[in-house]
Amino acid sequence: MAGVTPRSPRLTLWHLAMTLTMVVLGFLIIIQSRAGRALTSQVPVPTRNVYALATLLREERDARLSLESQVTGLRRQLETYERAASEGRSLQEAMGRELETLRVALGLKTMRGPGVIVRLADPRTQPKGTTPVVVNYQDIVAVVNELWAAGAEAIAVNGQRLSATTGLSQVSGTVVINLQRLTGPFEIVAIGDPATMEGALNIRGGLLEGLRALGLTIHVFRRDALTVPAYKGPLTFEYAKPAE
Repeated sequence: MAGVTPRSPRLTLWHLAMTLTMVVLGFLIIIQSRAGRALTSQVPVPTRNVYALATLLREERDARLSLESQVTGLRRQLETYERAASEGRSLQEAMGRELETLRVALGLKTMRGPGVIVRLADPRTQPKGTTPVVVNYQDIVAVVNELWAAGAEAIAVNGQRLSATTGLSQVSGTVVINLQRLTGPFEIVAIGDPATMEGALNIRGGLLEGLRALGLTIHVFRRDALTVPAYKGPLTFEYAKPAE
């Protein structure tokens, strides 16, 4: 058609590119604007809550440190108690051993061990027209002293334990030991070294040889196992007091 100027294809493409560019730019501006509004419109973190949380954490830390300190103190106290208890047990054990030694020394414990048995008896026949020969307390005392000197550690006469306070006497033909009247024959049980005690008793010209010469019947026996009972008499001191 005459008078109509055709549009240039280059111009049309340029407008299209510009339009698309503006659309994209506008879209980006809108997104940025919304993002900015979103950032500025976010709910701020409450400062008060942050401070409260920090305070709570600090209190929890202080409480933990306090508990750790208490645990450390309790452990030290427990170690002190255990050490004191151990020392107390050691002292108690030492006192127990000492008390046991004193009981043995006083004759308050039954004792067992090797030793000898000495049997003393009146003569089987008595000479006519003479004073009867009998075992008296002095004979028993002499034999007991010989046994002590030979290392005896525990002695009993007819079941009566001899202690530091034991006395022997004679009453109407009976021997009194620990306030008990005893009659013959007499059996003396002594715990100690059997060979030493037997050798001391049977020494030539010694005690037993002299007693046999009087007519007394005496026998000595070695034993590997003997028992000496505990002292059953009183242990009271009315006048004697420990010295300061």
